[in-house]
Amino acid sequence: MQLNFKIKYLIAATGLLYISSKTTFAQQKNVVSAINYLGYYNKDKDPNDLIEAKKFIDLATADPETGVKAKTWSNRAEIYMNLYNAKDPKLAEFKSGAFDEAVKAYAQTVKYDEKKNFPQAQRGLKVSAIIVSNAGIENYKAEKYAEALIDFEKAVQLNQEYLGLVDSNAIYNAALSAEKANNHDKAIQYFQKAIEIKYGGSDYGPRLVGLLADEYLKKGDKANYIATVQKGRTAYPNDKSLIIAELNYFIEAGKYKEAVSNLELAMSKEPENEIFPFNIGVIYDQMANPGEGKTAPAEKEFNEYVEKAETYYKKALQVNPDYFDALYNLGALYFNKAVKLNEIVNNIKDPNKYKAESAKVDAMFKSSLPYLEKGEEVRTNDVATYKSLISTLQKLYLMTEQAPKAILCKQRLAGGPNGIVIGDEVKSVTDKLGVALKTTTVKGKLYSTDILDYPEYTLYMDGGLLTKWVKK
Repeated sequence: MQLNFKIKYLIAATGLLYISSKTTFAQQKNVVSAINYLGYYNKDKDPNDLIEAKKFIDLATADPETGVKAKTWSNRAEIYMNLYNAKDPKLAEFKSGAFDEAVKAYAQTVKYDEKKNFPQAQRGLKVSAIIVSNAGIENYKAEKYAEALIDFEKAVQLNQEYLGLVDSNAIYNAALSAEKANNHDKAIQYFQKAIEIKYGGSDYGPRLVGLLADEYLKKGDKANYIATVQKGRTAYPNDKSLIIAELNYFIEAGKYKEAVSNLELAMSKEPENEIFPFNIGVIYDQMANPGEGKTAPAEKEFNEYVEKAETYYKKALQVNPDYFDALYNLGALYFNKAVKLNEIVNNIKDPNKYKAESAKVDAMFKSSLPYLEKGEEVRTNDVATYKSLISTLQKLYLMTEQAPKAILCKQRLAGGPNGIVIGDEVKSVTDKLGVALKTTTVKGKLYSTDILDYPEYTLYMDGGLLTKWVKK
C-alpha cells in the first residue's frame, strides 16, 4: 500500500511539473513572438508586423512571470519607440501614448536588469529626454506654448525620476512656456525652481526674480510680488531692474519717499540716464498736483514739491536736452503753477498788490513757453500728448499777446492741407495728399519717419502717425 501511495505521489508530481513547464513555455512564447515580429518589421517595414509585435509584448508584460524580466521590458521599449516614430498611416492609431510607454519600458528595464545586460535602456532614457526637450523647442517656436510646457515638464520629470538628474534648461524652458501660455501657477513653480538651482549663475538671478515677480503681479498677488522683489533686492542690491520694479510698487502704493530713495540709488548707478531724475521729477510733480478726487497739498508743501520737481526735470534735461517728456512736463509744471497762483491772485482786493502779483503770474506762464516750444520742435509720436501741447501753446500765445502763433496752433488742431489732421495714419495721409510716403511694415502696421514737403506745408511723420504739419 505504501508503495502504491508513493507511486501515485510521484506521478502527480510529474504531472505538476509538466503543467508548469507548459505554462512557462507559453509565457516565453509571447516574448519570442514579439521579438520575431519586431525583427520582421525592422527588415521589411510591414506595419502589420509591428502591430503583431505590440500585441505579443503587451501580453508578455502583463504576465506575472515574464512581466518582471528585463528582456521583456527592453523589447517593449523598442517596439513602442518604433510605434512613436512610425510614419505609416496604418500605425497612426497606435502612436498616441507610445512615447510615454517606451519611457516607462526603459525605466522598467533598468529596474529589473540586475546583471546589467541591457545598457541600451539607460541610453534610451537619455535619448528620450532629448526627444521631449527638442519637441518642446519646436512647439515653442511654433507658438504652441501649452504643448511646449507639457514637453518640457516631461523632460524635467524623466531626468529627475529615471536618471537622477536636474535638467536646468528644461526647468527654465518650462517656466518660459508657462509664462507664454498664461499658466501663471506653472510659471511660478518653474521660475522658483530655476532660482533655487541658480540657473544661469548670479548674472541671471535678477532676471529670474523679475520674471517670478511679474507672474505674481499677473495673478493679482501684490503681496507675493513685492515680497519677491524685495527678496531679490536683498540678494542683488545693485540690480537696476529690481530697483525699478520696487520703485513702481512704491509709486503705485503712494510710498513716494521710498520711491525717491530707489531712484536716487539708481541715479548713482547710472548718472547718464535721464530717466531716473525725470521720474523723481514726476513723483514730486504728482505730489504737487495730485489730480481730481485727491487732497491738494498746502501752499508751502505745494511750493516745495514744485521746486523739487523743477530741479529734477532740469537734471534730466542736462543729461538729454532733447528729452521730450522732461521738456513737456517742465513746461506743464510752470503752467500749472501759474494757474494755481492766478487763483490766489484773483482773490486779492488791493489793486496795487493785485497788479504786482499778476505780473508774477504772467512771468510764470511765460516761463513755460521755452520748454513747450522746444518740445513742439522735438516732437513726440504720442498724438494725444502732442495735441495737448499744441492746445496749451495756443492758450499761452493768446495770454502773451502772440496772436499769429495762436492762430497757427488753432489751424494745426483744426486740420491741414486736404483735410489732414494730427493723428492721421500713414495710409490716410497718403490717400488725402495723393503722395506716396516711404514706409516700412512692422508687425503688420505701416510706419514712416518722413518729413514730407507739400506745396504750402511741411508734414512730419513719426511712427505710423502725422504728429506735426507746418505752413511754409
